[in-house]
Amino acid sequence: MIRLLIPWLMLPYVIDWLDGDFAKSALLIVVFIGGVCFKNLVRGFVVENIVVVTLVGMAVLSLYWPQYSGVETTKILLYGLLSVAGWVGVLLGRPFTLQYSVSEVTSICDRSGSFFVINNTISIVWCVSFSINLILAFLNISFEFYWPLFLLGSYMSILIASVITEVFPDAYLKKCEARS
Repeated sequence: MIRLLIPWLMLPYVIDWLDGDFAKSALLIVVFIGGVCFKNLVRGFVVENIVVVTLVGMAVLSLYWPQYSGVETTKILLYGLLSVAGWVGVLLGRPFTLQYSVSEVTSICDRSGSFFVINNTISIVWCVSFSINLILAFLNISFEFYWPLFLLGSYMSILIASVITEVFPDAYLKKCEARS
């Protein structure tokens, strides 16, 4: 999932490189994501597919209603969809991080209660980050003057979620071992 951040962060620069053509930029990023995340797209991973659907949808929208095209509108749609999909998965007991971690662990580990707790916790952390980013995207439209603060907040929430994703599993397992 982390490798998906690179194309997303490239979008504003690609728009600038293509002289403001949002549709071409979004589709170019979709092609890049297809190359970088092809395996996960084919396997139906939620985050990758939501990013692709959002970018294609915004590219089409920009052709018919160019006033609604742009990075900020895309952020609202993207983080809105990611928040809803993520929270629904958590509430239904199917955290989206299971898709990533099942392919990286042994089958014995899949069935442990710790495995589910770790994935559920990490999914919740990412859902909080997606929700924070959705709020910041709305605030950025309403209070454009403060865009540097909103951008910093966005990057910080993603950085914190990324660090927790890397650190939490080992910390949780060590804590469980210490109790035994």
